[in-house]
Amino acid sequence: MKPTSLKTIFLALLLSLSFGLAAEELKSPRIAILDWQGALMESTKVQEEFKKADQQLGAEQSRARQLAEEARSLQERLQRDSSIMSEDERRKVSQQVEQKAQEYQFVASRLQKQLQEMRQEIVERHRPSLEAAVNEVIEEYKVDLLLDRQAVAFARPQFDLTRAVADKLNKAK
Repeated sequence: MKPTSLKTIFLALLLSLSFGLAAEELKSPRIAILDWQGALMESTKVQEEFKKADQQLGAEQSRARQLAEEARSLQERLQRDSSIMSEDERRKVSQQVEQKAQEYQFVASRLQKQLQEMRQEIVERHRPSLEAAVNEVIEEYKVDLLLDRQAVAFARPQFDLTRAVADKLNKAK
């Protein structure tokens, strides 16, 4: 027998043994899923901070509601009284409706952007504690493979670790 074929046989035997061990380890992996955002949103600390962010923007929200109400009121007046209004008055009220609608769009857009930025900041601030809680739960449940809930079409509830991670977040100081 040639030395190279002996090496080939030895290498093949070694590979088959290593694949056998790897196959044995993969026989029953512990798989779990996690809704990362859901776990974070179930955290009481995050919920409280979101509520505070909403409260901080309360004046802007009131302004947006006021503008929407003013535009609606002007629109109703235009529809109700257009038959008795002069052409000039109808044009003036229509312009006011359009102005209020544009102002509302601007305020609402700015408000939405501010709220989104504040929430993103809150999420980023809590990301390290989320990752620590996930790692603790992975160790506790001896998980071999963790999948994002959004990437999974179906999973039985017993595979979902979202509640366990949320509980860890709520217990963390």
